[in-house]
Amino acid sequence: MANFTHYSGNLANDRFFGLTTLTPPSIYYLAVSTTAVQKDGTGLSEPTTDTAYARIAISNNKTNFSVSSTSVLNNLVEFTFPESTINWGTVTHWALCDAATGGNIWFAGELPLARNVEASTTLVLPVGSFQNTML
Repeated sequence: MANFTHYSGNLANDRFFGLTTLTPPSIYYLAVSTTAVQKDGTGLSEPTTDTAYARIAISNNKTNFSVSSTSVLNNLVEFTFPESTINWGTVTHWALCDAATGGNIWFAGELPLARNVEASTTLVLPVGSFQNTML
């Protein structure tokens, strides 16, 4: 299943068919969610009631993301969120956004392993913990 949201899919289609240029963000912001993110970008449920939570800034480069093979790429480094101060619930999904808060969701998907994040927990997403697919 493709991880494009309608936002990024529309930009890619327009670019592939000559209607506009496409400039992806130089930095993505990784969010985690306790609910599935829909194609229209709705459904992101971040643990924002915890003042310690923050999206992780990730440079958009081949140090952090693999070269795409068979229309799939993975994260090449682990990403560590700040230690929780309250229970975040069960984190099940991820999203790559173009802003530290708000902004547009470019890609989203399900984590291969749901994680219950209790107070005083440091959530680490290991190498290969999320994939982005084109098909």
